[in-house]
Amino acid sequence: MQRFVGRLLLGSVLLCASLPALADAVTDRARTLLERKDAMAAYALLLPLEPQRAGDPEFDYLLGIAALDAGQPERAVFALERVLSAQPDNLQARAEIARAYFQMGERDTAKREFETVRAGRVPAEVRDTVDRFLSAIEASRTRRFNAYVELAIGHDSNVNSATAQSQVAVPFFGGAVVQLAPGSTRLKDDFGALSAGLSFSNALGDEWSLVGSAAYYGKSNSDHSQFDTGTLDGALGLRWTRGADAVTGALQLQRYSVDGDSFRESTGGVAQWQHNYSQTSQVSLFLQHAQLKYPDPSQSIRDAKRSIVGIATAQAFSGDTAPVVFAAVYGGEEKEDAANVPHLGHKPIGARIGSQWRLSPGVHLFANASVERRRYGGVDPLFLVEREDTQIDASVGLTYVIGANWSLRPQLSFTDNDSNIDIYVFRRTVVQLGLRRDF
Repeated sequence: MQRFVGRLLLGSVLLCASLPALADAVTDRARTLLERKDAMAAYALLLPLEPQRAGDPEFDYLLGIAALDAGQPERAVFALERVLSAQPDNLQARAEIARAYFQMGERDTAKREFETVRAGRVPAEVRDTVDRFLSAIEASRTRRFNAYVELAIGHDSNVNSATAQSQVAVPFFGGAVVQLAPGSTRLKDDFGALSAGLSFSNALGDEWSLVGSAAYYGKSNSDHSQFDTGTLDGALGLRWTRGADAVTGALQLQRYSVDGDSFRESTGGVAQWQHNYSQTSQVSLFLQHAQLKYPDPSQSIRDAKRSIVGIATAQAFSGDTAPVVFAAVYGGEEKEDAANVPHLGHKPIGARIGSQWRLSPGVHLFANASVERRRYGGVDPLFLVEREDTQIDASVGLTYVIGANWSLRPQLSFTDNDSNIDIYVFRRTVVQLGLRRDF
């Protein structure tokens, strides 16, 4: 469907609404590039001239087509709206703006525009194309599916998230200095990674939908394979939607492995209420609960129940960079199952913020940051203090579209965990380059 979407009506036979050809080197060049299916080049040619030439229907139409086929449907809408303002009966421009709304996910608006085109005097093949879009819009109301696969290579400055110190003083031993084992101190390594995921939504009626997702992330180190990790997540639930509100409840499963063996397993669920103030603004409340199990008998003392409650918001903006910003705050408790080990349980409280900006056609910048403070529930038996950690995570990266559904994703991540117990103090920097395929 995406290939079909990418080239809907360019050069169609809507002769009754075609624009007059003008002897203009820029528009002639843009038209040639579009005919060669080089929308990125046509968009780069036209966009700098928009301040001077906006309002010229031919220029605006070509800019709209170039923006749309270059993956910038929002920009295409602005240009095509100017065409329709000057030429409200231009069915070809109306068909293209419907396609832009379709790509933006504004299905109701797209449907209205497509129906307007279909009601006009258009050739049979155009009517058939519009009918296929209308069928796709109707199908999207009942069934959605997305998936991706990404391969990455990179370097990790601290594959075991360990302290850089080789010696620590242990109060339980009277302050004696203890030499840490090699695997307990920071190790750096190159790595390869594989991630994949899918999500789906299937309508069960006017208000209810079955929703689900699954994801995998595996990281293999070049030299220190004992710290290879893998995470497998799955969720399945129901969503109820009415007007601007949606309520979702789902079961969640997770398996975290180290060196191929299961290290921690999580079983639980999530409940969320979301309210959409507009197509670009939303807020949500969420509650998560999970039972954490450590299959290794030597680690089973760490079994716990984890509960988190929080609020999140997201806002999309218009403009050249079309930024999207999201933020969340949360708090909760991880309560140990075993008796007499309160120092293993803790109460986290944290906040997250992130954003994405469009730098140019096919290039997006994203950045995220979070802070979490953890207060543990009892005195550590070796270090004789109640542990307190503050962890800061930050990442920045680019998504660079290199072809239909293909993108390169360079990314830099940083973690700083500060603690009043020396062995839990660590820093970590990860740099990686990924190749992603979306489906």
